[in-house]
Amino acid sequence: MGRENPAGSSTGRLVLAILILSAVILLPPGSADTPSEIAAAHIRRGDDLMVQKMYHEALDAYDAAVALDPYNSIAWNKLGVAHMRTGRYDDAVLAFEKAIELDPYYSDAWTNLGDSLAMLGKHLEAIRAYDRALGINQRDIYALLRKGMSLQETGDSSGAMEIYQDVIRLADLEMRKHPNYAGFDAELWTNKGDALSRLGRHEEAVTAYDAALEINPKFERAEQGRTKAMDAILLARGNPALETPVTEEKSSQPLPTIVPVSGISIICALVLAAVLTIVRTLRRKS
Repeated sequence: MGRENPAGSSTGRLVLAILILSAVILLPPGSADTPSEIAAAHIRRGDDLMVQKMYHEALDAYDAAVALDPYNSIAWNKLGVAHMRTGRYDDAVLAFEKAIELDPYYSDAWTNLGDSLAMLGKHLEAIRAYDRALGINQRDIYALLRKGMSLQETGDSSGAMEIYQDVIRLADLEMRKHPNYAGFDAELWTNKGDALSRLGRHEEAVTAYDAALEINPKFERAEQGRTKAMDAILLARGNPALETPVTEEKSSQPLPTIVPVSGISIICALVLAAVLTIVRTLRRKS
């Protein structure tokens, strides 16, 4: 029986170490990433696709993200937004509910859940979702605005009008307190514009939308709101019932003044005319 050669054993371990080191060095970049890191890469890709309005492709990217990292509430929320953009509101509800299950204090997910429920016509459920969002973040002006819109859909117009007034007040307060931030917050100006439009103050709304679009010319909600407000203004101007009555300001000639004449006055005038006729006749004969 021979004894193991220590030198041979050391050489074998050295060769094995070199092979392992070579394998690590030659591994392709990113192959050692964790599932959560790969999911994060899918989320970034989905975000880029959303900016390009490639919503179905973004949906696939977010789907891949949640498949790899099912406990990522942000990924579920983004997946829900992509579902909404592709008109899949029932799927959006499920995605937002999953995000909330993972993070009950995720106010954006609660607001998005409210939006998707509202799109399905479930306004009472939407109001509850908005209330949860506002309970977490009282300064969520968008959630407050959307709550007002759902209230209006349920027939509570007076409650909705009060909320729109609150939205305008809170937006103005935010603009006064943080003017530098307000100068870069297109959503803040758009929220104010939407509330003004809902109150029928369309010209003021256009001014707010213009401010939002100056900050972000591609902000879709501001573009859509401004178009609707301008349409309302043009419709009002073209409606005869809403036109300004004709006055001296609109005409170089004043309108004639008509004095009502009673029946007695007419009789007296006829008698006087008859007397004058008789007098003229007698004068001609004389």
